[in-house]
Amino acid sequence: MSSIRIRPMKEEDLETVAELAMLANPFTEKESYKRHILNELKQNPELSIVAVNENDEVIGYAQAEAHGKMAVLEDIAVSQKWQGKGIGKMLLKREVETLKQMGVKIIVAEVHYKCASAIPFYYKFGFRISGFEQDHFGIGHDAIILKLQL
Repeated sequence: MSSIRIRPMKEEDLETVAELAMLANPFTEKESYKRHILNELKQNPELSIVAVNENDEVIGYAQAEAHGKMAVLEDIAVSQKWQGKGIGKMLLKREVETLKQMGVKIIVAEVHYKCASAIPFYYKFGFRISGFEQDHFGIGHDAIILKLQL
């Protein structure tokens, strides 16, 4: 995995990142979510990162936003072809390190119920289920809320 590196997200990455976002957000519309990703990139550039392979192709991304001592992990997604190779771990580790440096004490991740298979991944980092929110992502799209205390 030495050929995989993490770098800041750029606006040129947006099209690929929006494709990857559909893996983590199967309930959303790509174009509107692309605007959300761009908005997050502009507001939180230090928390918008991508994983790239040896050809500098974007194969994963993560975004978060901090609000004082609390942060929300917006997204983490890895190309299906690259899943299971430690890339998600690299991305989450980098986000957690950056958030710690910013003085964040609690990180919340909101996982769509259709992506519940991601929960064991978060547990490896110490996240725990703290609840759920009905219709969080829209009617019929509930969220499982995970929390990590730093």
